[in-house]
Amino acid sequence: MRSICLTNNKGGVGKTTTAVSLAHGLVLLLRHNNMPHRVLLIDTDSQAHATLLTTGEREWDRTQSLGEVLLAKPSKAGSVLQRLIIPSNWDADLHVLPGSPTLDGVNARLAEDHGFAVRLRHALRSVADQYDWVVLDTMPSFSRLTTMAMVAATDIVIPVEMRFLETIGLQAIIEKITETQQTWEIPLRLTGILPVKYDQRVTLERENLELYSEHAFYGTRLFQTPIPSNVAVSYAHDACESIFDFDDRSNAARAYMAVARELLERILSSAGAN
Repeated sequence: MRSICLTNNKGGVGKTTTAVSLAHGLVLLLRHNNMPHRVLLIDTDSQAHATLLTTGEREWDRTQSLGEVLLAKPSKAGSVLQRLIIPSNWDADLHVLPGSPTLDGVNARLAEDHGFAVRLRHALRSVADQYDWVVLDTMPSFSRLTTMAMVAATDIVIPVEMRFLETIGLQAIIEKITETQQTWEIPLRLTGILPVKYDQRVTLERENLELYSEHAFYGTRLFQTPIPSNVAVSYAHDACESIFDFDDRSNAARAYMAVARELLERILSSAGAN
C-alpha cells in the first residue's frame, strides 16, 4: 500500500483540491488499466474541506472522525479507523477517513505523547489489505498532525504556486521533509513538486516555472504538467463534485489526470528500482 501526502505550510495553494483530485484520478486511472484501485482519502485538516467535497457532509464530531483514531489506545486504533471510514459520493472505490474541527484540540493533546507521529502509520496497518493507495490531505502548517501525516506516507507531493513568496517557502518544506525522515527513520520520498493555479499569461509565473525546470534539484522533481487556474474547479467545488465528473474536458481535469498518470509512473518505477 503506497501513501501519498500532499503538504505545504501555506494556505490557499490548492492542496485540498489537489488531494481530492489525485485521489479520484488514481481510482479512474488504475481502474482503466485493470490495476488494483481502491483508494482511501484521509483528511487531517481541521477545516475538513476534503471531507466536505467528497461526501457533502459539513459537520463531523470527534466520535466520527480521524480525531478518535488518534486519541484511541494504540491497540485499538486500527479497529477504530476501520469503523470510521465512510464511502465518498464520488466513486465506490474512493473511501474517506473524515476530518473535523476537533482536530485542532487533538493536535494540542498530541503534545503529551512523544510517539504521536507513528499513531496513524501504525493504525493504517489494519487496512493494508483493503486499500491499494492512501492519499493524505494536510493542514497549512507544520503541525503535529502534518508530521503524523508525513510519517504515515511513503511519498510526498508539494503543490506550489509559481509566485515569488511561495517559491521562497519551498525550501523550508523540503527541510521539514528531511527532518521528518531523519527523526522517525522512515523511507519518505519527495516524489514531486506540482505547480498549481498556473497562469501562463503572467510573465513572472512563466519565468518562475522556467527557473524551477532548470534547477538541479527542483527540476528533476517538477511535474511536467502544471495545474492551470480554471473556473471549472470552483464550480465543481460548489457542487461537491469531482472535477472529472463535473467537466472531464476542462483544462483542470485534463491536467490532473496527466499528473495522476505521471505520479503513478514515478511511484511504480521507484518501486521497481527497489
